[in-house]
Amino acid sequence: MRFPRRVLVFLALSWVLVILYPDPGVLVRSVRNTLRPRIDPVAARSLAARLPNDPKAIEAYVLDEQVPYAYDWQSAGVPWYFPTSSEALRAGRGDCESRALVLASILTAKGIPNELRMSLDHIWVDYPGKQANAMENAGVQFAGRQDGRFFLHWPADFHLGQEVDDQVAIFWTPAPRGRVLLLALGLTLIPLWNVLAGLLAGNGLAGRSRRAPGRLRRRRREAALAARPQRV
Repeated sequence: MRFPRRVLVFLALSWVLVILYPDPGVLVRSVRNTLRPRIDPVAARSLAARLPNDPKAIEAYVLDEQVPYAYDWQSAGVPWYFPTSSEALRAGRGDCESRALVLASILTAKGIPNELRMSLDHIWVDYPGKQANAMENAGVQFAGRQDGRFFLHWPADFHLGQEVDDQVAIFWTPAPRGRVLLLALGLTLIPLWNVLAGLLAGNGLAGRSRRAPGRLRRRRREAALAARPQRV
């Protein structure tokens, strides 16, 4: 049985979702937390009390010791996860989302002004005296909050080739090989189903076509005999 194209597309997308997010709730929470990042100064209060009031020193501590870098594949078992501040503190490692949330929570607990900033593949915290760098500057900025309001605009500094390389390095390269093989296997077999169904259907038609001439000859002989004059 051949499936309509829309059914094949639905099956392929479902397979991708199952392999990448065995628990779809993880993806739902990530989207929710992205739209409303959950900075939690209460969760970071005890940590903030042990740190100096210099935001640069706090940032260095968070990046080097409190939340060492790890891809989401390594820390959450999925290609992308946007945690809460409490989750990032408990995990003790994470990518830029986790590090930014912990830093923002500590700064907020200390009363130091700060705002989240996002590029297409990175998130960071802006604070008084923050020094711009290649990954954290106004040119690559895509979204963020300013004076309590969310803003969104296309980055002025955008390079498609570099962006593709960055996305591959973040989401594809660190993926577990077993998950990659399962993903490739499903996406190969789903469209192959229609090919095999077509071949089987074609073989059936061929068999019927080989039998058809014999039936046609018998019918012609019967028609010829019926048309002959009968003796009375």
